[in-house]
Amino acid sequence: MSNLSWQRTPLLTIGFFIAKEVRDLVRNITNLLPALAAIVVTDKLWIPYAVGGAYLTYIVVRAILNQRFFLYALAEDAIHIRSGIFGKTNLTLKYERIQQAEIDQSWYFRPFSLVTLRVDSAGSAGKEVEIPGLTIALAHQLRQRMLAESTMPQEVEIEVSAPPSHTKTVSFPIGEVFRAGLIDNKIFVIFAVLMYPITQGSFFEDTVIPWFNEQLSFIQDSALLSISIVVVTLAVILFLAIGLTMLRYYGLELTVADQRYQARMGLFTIRTLSFRYEKLQRVLFQQNIRSRLLRRYSARVNQLQPVAQSQQVEGGAFVLPVLTHEQLAQLCDWLGIPPRHELTWHKIHFIALLNPSFWVGLTAPAIALVCYFNEVSASLSLIVGAGSWLVLQTYTVAWWHCYRFTLTQGWLAKRQGVLGRRETWYPLYKAQQITVYQSPWLRLLGYANLVIHSAAGTEVIKYQPYETAVALQAEWIQRIGTDTRRWM
Repeated sequence: MSNLSWQRTPLLTIGFFIAKEVRDLVRNITNLLPALAAIVVTDKLWIPYAVGGAYLTYIVVRAILNQRFFLYALAEDAIHIRSGIFGKTNLTLKYERIQQAEIDQSWYFRPFSLVTLRVDSAGSAGKEVEIPGLTIALAHQLRQRMLAESTMPQEVEIEVSAPPSHTKTVSFPIGEVFRAGLIDNKIFVIFAVLMYPITQGSFFEDTVIPWFNEQLSFIQDSALLSISIVVVTLAVILFLAIGLTMLRYYGLELTVADQRYQARMGLFTIRTLSFRYEKLQRVLFQQNIRSRLLRRYSARVNQLQPVAQSQQVEGGAFVLPVLTHEQLAQLCDWLGIPPRHELTWHKIHFIALLNPSFWVGLTAPAIALVCYFNEVSASLSLIVGAGSWLVLQTYTVAWWHCYRFTLTQGWLAKRQGVLGRRETWYPLYKAQQITVYQSPWLRLLGYANLVIHSAAGTEVIKYQPYETAVALQAEWIQRIGTDTRRWM
């Protein structure tokens, strides 16, 4: 360690540390909702400005100190990092443990031809190393060295076959990126979280509502005015979602070469994501209501634990936000996933309907009673309760009907979802533990859940007859035990 040549990042990386503090604030915004609500509802106009100014000063000072105390050294076989202001951290990351290496070129680095190298290691819970302010040539050189050291040849080819190694490229035109913006849910979720504290203050009633009334003054009917305000608000949110998605995924291009998958994207900040096929842990295909209407899919390939996703946006995941049916089929072929619609998908037993149906049976009368005690007529209360039961029970049956699983060609897959669809694929040989679980309810009925633990998280196959669950557990463990390939 004493022979290492320690280097400090350029002063320009203060901007990187400021951006990192802001990202952390956005990711943990839900933890600050009580404070935000208190600030919004206060009558003291100077408090929001004081809090905002104090936080701005804090992140600038912290960023300057982080840049000052951040040191890195490059050895032949590892990266060494020293960081921390009061609490000091010394980190050594061996190249052979590298899980993923990404290069980001933020908008504030582009004029100076500098980038940020982000590195994950096997078993890490998030981005373990970020080195900002590297030259493009040095970052690519380090990335190639890391990935070359981390590449381990597969020992045995059993069941799950790797894709061919010749180079393939898929470009996503601007129209497809626009559709990805229509599909994206992030802005809607953020708006839903912030809606309550925003509407509690005088600013909303004294400024926002009068502004809407003035802009929509040609609408005289109050009900129609309320509907128009909702429509305009949703249109603004949708516009923001499209704009952010266009900034993030502009120029999206997927390249597959030598069993390495790489995506390059971004308008101002250019990001490069990649993963190697042998490190694949989970593949997730999703459709929400909007993507189903647009006949598009999103794909996510995981290499790390879901813990990373609570700390990093899409941490450890390789994401393609929009795919046509043909592109999805092509991606499945490249990943070695068998044709999905030609498989035999197994239903779970109808006994799975008992538990949710019980709660639906309690919820519907409760809704009817709430209506009745709020001065709704008895007949209308009964109609509302019966209608609620019908809708909820129909949804429950639809959930049971759509819940399927299959095991084929070394892949374990589960499909679920009523309005939206979610399809998850796991290479079975990478499962770390398979458990047969029985709650008191399941034990009474003679059924069990199969719980599969992997590096990408936990999957549950519900409501299997106990004997079937035990037999599947033994069969799958035997398959895993005879497969000698590396799982990471």
